[in-house]
Order: sequence, then C-alpha cells, then structure tokens
Amino acid sequence: MKLFYAVTLSFALMGSGCVATYRDFPEDALLKKPAPGTCNVMYYNVKRFNILDMGGYNKLQTIFRNAGLCKKMEAVDANPGKGLYVEVVANWKPLTLPALIFGYVSLSTLTLLPAWSTNDGFIVKYNVYVDENKMETFNYEITRKAGLWIGLLPFAWINLFTYNEEDAFEATANQFVIDARRYLASPGL
Repeated sequence: MKLFYAVTLSFALMGSGCVATYRDFPEDALLKKPAPGTCNVMYYNVKRFNILDMGGYNKLQTIFRNAGLCKKMEAVDANPGKGLYVEVVANWKPLTLPALIFGYVSLSTLTLLPAWSTNDGFIVKYNVYVDENKMETFNYEITRKAGLWIGLLPFAWINLFTYNEEDAFEATANQFVIDARRYLASPGL
C-alpha cells in the first residue's frame, strides 16, 4: 500500500518533472457561476476523499459554504431527515496496473525513466435528498492525465496553464447547481 501512495504522490508533484491536467469534467461550467437558489435551507455533507487530496475536497467545502446556493447553508455529518440534503461523494478511479508499475520503476530510477497515467481520476456523485427520500443522483467524471519524467522538469511550468483538481471539482459543483436547479428553486425547502 505504501508503494501505491508513493506512486500516486509522485504523479501529483508538480516540481518533479510531472506534467498533469484534468479532463472529462464539464469544462463549460467553470465559466458559469451559479445563481443562488431560492430554497430556505440546504444541509450538505462533502464526504472525505478516499485518496490523496490535491485541493478538490477543500474547493467543494468552500463552494458549499460560501456560494449561497440556498438562503442558509448548513454543513452536517449525516442526513438530518428533513428538508433538502445534498451528499457529495468522490470515488477515486485508480491508476491502471501498467501506470502503477511504470510509476514505481520511474521512482526507483529517480524519474530517469518515464511514467504516465491517462485513466485515473474521480467519479463525483451529488446525491439529493428531500425529507430523507433520495430524489436523484448527479454523476460527473473527472480524468487526470499525467506524465512523470525528469525530462519534463523544464516543462513543469505548463501545469500553470492546465486544469488542476480544484478546477475540475469546481466545474462539477457548478454543473450540479445548474442540473439540480429544480430542487434549489423550491422556496418550501
């Protein structure tokens, strides 16, 4: 398991010859700042990620805390059983076996040999409950593409111009607000 985390961490490090970007999320939603809803109270719970967090979890917390999606936003640990409740669960899509092996070999050679991954990322689920009844689940996929190699070190600056984890999760939250508008526009909730 330590090997797994070491390889994952190595892909995340920008200054080690790693070039990474996030794809397959609703990119158009990044530019769409959602308008506040008219609902009274939204209870929400952003579940902790089951893998290393590169800013996505904190970004979701900030969005739900500060976006004013409803008149009152209240963080809770579990479904309160009343009103509008949104549970956000991000499940990690793991590295493929070849990416894991090449990552290990790359780290073993201090990144003299390259490694890459094109399939890992997250499946983000926004579960919407009204009065304890699950109404709908909105799913969004995020894919991370990364390369690790000492030869990429001079190009690490490219990371400043690619989408990062925060961007990807912000886009899913914005798209969720657009897609779930009917729940946020219910003043009785």
